[in-house]
Amino acid sequence: MTAHSKIGASSMYRWSMCPGSVKASEGIESRSSKYAEEGTKAHDMAADFLEGKGVAADDEVMHEAVLEYGYFVRDHVDPGDTLLVEHQFDLTKIHAGCFGTADAVIWKPATKRLMVIDFKYGAGIQVEVTDNPQLMYYALGALVTCGFSPMTVEMVIVQPRCAHPDGPIRSQVIDAIDLLDFKTDLKDYALATEKPDAPLVPGSWCGFCPAAGTCPSLQNKAQAVAKMEFSPVLSYDPAKLKLALDSREVVKAWLKAVDEFAYAEAEAGRTPPGYKLVAKRATRKWRNEGDAMTALQGKGVATSAFMETAIKSPAQLEKLLGKGFIDELVVAESSGHTLAPESDKRPSVKPNAKEEFSVVEG
Repeated sequence: MTAHSKIGASSMYRWSMCPGSVKASEGIESRSSKYAEEGTKAHDMAADFLEGKGVAADDEVMHEAVLEYGYFVRDHVDPGDTLLVEHQFDLTKIHAGCFGTADAVIWKPATKRLMVIDFKYGAGIQVEVTDNPQLMYYALGALVTCGFSPMTVEMVIVQPRCAHPDGPIRSQVIDAIDLLDFKTDLKDYALATEKPDAPLVPGSWCGFCPAAGTCPSLQNKAQAVAKMEFSPVLSYDPAKLKLALDSREVVKAWLKAVDEFAYAEAEAGRTPPGYKLVAKRATRKWRNEGDAMTALQGKGVATSAFMETAIKSPAQLEKLLGKGFIDELVVAESSGHTLAPESDKRPSVKPNAKEEFSVVEG
């Protein structure tokens, strides 16, 4: 089953919140990116590792991420357990088009627990595990396809490259009976996408929507936010500022989608009026580093003049030497403040007093 589902697990967060996005995306060719290609490569390597085929170490960062995921999965497979790698499942009996592939599934008959583990290679967006619809979709797929009879379901996200307050590995345990409620929700959400008047609802889920660049609702939302006016003095409406902050990801998603769609159109020979394709700025590099070093040495240039050495990062050495080995040598320093929603798990900090008073005085 290699086809891609329009109402699959990986995009459920988007189409469950915006049912109109499914129809709006029809006919729009999915545009790949280097990040998507990296993710695919990392998942392929992870599957090879779990299937005992070894892992090629041509990319150190990817290699470390794959091993962190792979070791976690492998360490949780006990004697008598069943491990399913890249598990394909079919839920078309619930609704046509519902199928997909889970990264790893572990059935533990001794404890009647079903583990569903999802490998996230991306570093840009923190993925929360709590009530994650993608993982519940995978768990339901394993339950229905394999006939397991669990009492509990443990959903796990392994995201090695993205900093998160709860660490790179996060999990949630639910009662298996909760999947029956999710089964009903899945069918209802899927049916909603087929309605002729399925609404287009802009939100944080727009970031990976194929139709984001041409979505009228997203464009209207972005334009409405852009029209808001704020004064530098304290007479502005805080509620409007909150609304703008809440909508910033929507605006970013729309602008990013417009850029990507316009570029794809230009590469396809349909360049938007007023624009043209040009070559990116060229950067110089050595034709062959080995030949360059030999030539420089032959010209009497000291090795220290063209070679740089730097100590590895604490994170890299910690993975090599183990936790606790370098604790007394490391200090964690924040680079400053950033604005976050109240739901963020990090504690709030006081603003810089000097900057705070300068706003009032100015």
